[in-house]
Amino acid sequence: MLGHFNSIIPLAYNAAKRTKLPMAANDPKETTIQSSNATSVAANRVFPSTIRTVLPDLKKLGMYYAFYTVVATLSLSVLMNHMRGHKTNNFIDSLYMCVVTMTSVGYGDLFPGSVVSQLVCSVLIAGGMLLFGIVVKIAAKYLVFKQQAVLLNSLHVARKIGPTDALNEIETLSIDYNKCIVSLFVMGVHFVVGIYVLCTVEEMEFDNAFYCASSTMTTVGFGDVSFMSESGRMFGMIWIFTGTSCVGQLFLYIAEVYTDIEAKKFVKWVISNNVIDRNEIKAADDLEKDKVHRAADFILYKLKDMGKITQEDISSAMKDLGVDDRSVFDVIPSQSSEKKTTTVILPSKNL
Repeated sequence: MLGHFNSIIPLAYNAAKRTKLPMAANDPKETTIQSSNATSVAANRVFPSTIRTVLPDLKKLGMYYAFYTVVATLSLSVLMNHMRGHKTNNFIDSLYMCVVTMTSVGYGDLFPGSVVSQLVCSVLIAGGMLLFGIVVKIAAKYLVFKQQAVLLNSLHVARKIGPTDALNEIETLSIDYNKCIVSLFVMGVHFVVGIYVLCTVEEMEFDNAFYCASSTMTTVGFGDVSFMSESGRMFGMIWIFTGTSCVGQLFLYIAEVYTDIEAKKFVKWVISNNVIDRNEIKAADDLEKDKVHRAADFILYKLKDMGKITQEDISSAMKDLGVDDRSVFDVIPSQSSEKKTTTVILPSKNL
């Protein structure tokens, strides 16, 4: 059946050449061979995991954060005399201010008090936003590569066990919410630990500690309550960075769940489009015994049924070729395409 379909390619090539369509620039035999080879490679490919794909970017991101922290801390340490606000230890205050600036929390308990310090802080703020942009880029790349891996692996499975069985397998798959639940739990624990330290080390009332923890983890940082002691700021350096990271990771996992849901729908749609209803083929063969309907007939039928071409287009083309245009269109009702019985497959690897 596919041999008859492949015979259409030279015909389409010649027609395209006469009408000067773009596809005429390629040799049909060469295109067919390349397509077949590409499909074979894709079918035998072991797709890399998404984590391994973004791991080099994560390593670079860690280097960027380390470089930013060193440069910002040294710069703020030199300019600490130009800073205003509550001070404790020069190095601790510099590192603490670096983290607060980088995470965009911005309490305001330490702030620049001269033109030079304001310029330096402006550069550090821009650097922090640049790092945030890199994080967003890596997160987007992770989601896109995961969606691609899901699609490619699903098609790989569909070629091995067949589209019908693959659809049944996909239907039984459930969306994994575990990472969202674990991330939410970790963020809750982190939130409680922050409140505890604020109450014990900073000696805040519970309501103020809760308020400070909330404004910090959401990067609002009003600044009316913050870490004021030396030991509190030492804890705050780590807690602020990890807290904002926990919130960002939770949002990433929520986006990942939504992506998985949409990817599942898309994969089902792609695989389902390779399935032709057995009733359509039986109806054609039973009503027209003297004709065998091949792949080309059903491809044209599907194109017409989807509204991509009209009967007039087909009749005109057949007339030019001197071929009778009575085909599968005369025996299969157009509404049959709405049925979803899935048994006979048109293999897509050679299409």
